[in-house]
Amino acid sequence: MRLLNDVLERLLTIIAGSLFAVFILTVLYQVVARSFLKISVSWTDEIAMACFIWAVFLGAAVAVRRRRHYVVDVFPSRFAVTQRALRLFGGIACLPVIYVLIVHGNVLVDMGWHRRSVALGTPMAYVFAAMPVAGVAMLLFSIEVIRDDIKSLLRGQRTASTNEASDS
Repeated sequence: MRLLNDVLERLLTIIAGSLFAVFILTVLYQVVARSFLKISVSWTDEIAMACFIWAVFLGAAVAVRRRRHYVVDVFPSRFAVTQRALRLFGGIACLPVIYVLIVHGNVLVDMGWHRRSVALGTPMAYVFAAMPVAGVAMLLFSIEVIRDDIKSLLRGQRTASTNEASDS
């Protein structure tokens, strides 16, 4: 699972970074075209929007694996077991959000086949597909993160009970 997620994370990072670069270049082109060339380029809005949406959703999936989302840091580091339990809770608490992204994102994609973008005329389903795609990646990453949190919590409790037994 970890190997699959390593490859998936690398791939999503490259795609999200590339899409963000296209977003920046598209907006820059739009600004130059309007300000200096005095022409209006209608397709740039839609390309920029699509690239930004995909970059944000794919980046959010990567953030789940890197534990940059759904993190609860309330207690100082000396409360290691409590921190592990809260981290596990945060990983489990994000599962309903992932469910919504996958299930309702698919509904939105189905509806998007009947909606077309104004300037390009392409189905909006291509833009809306970012939600379920990111949701599936988040699910794969969450399974790994939750499994690691459970192992860490159990390992920490075993260490604590071993230390208590040796103190007696």
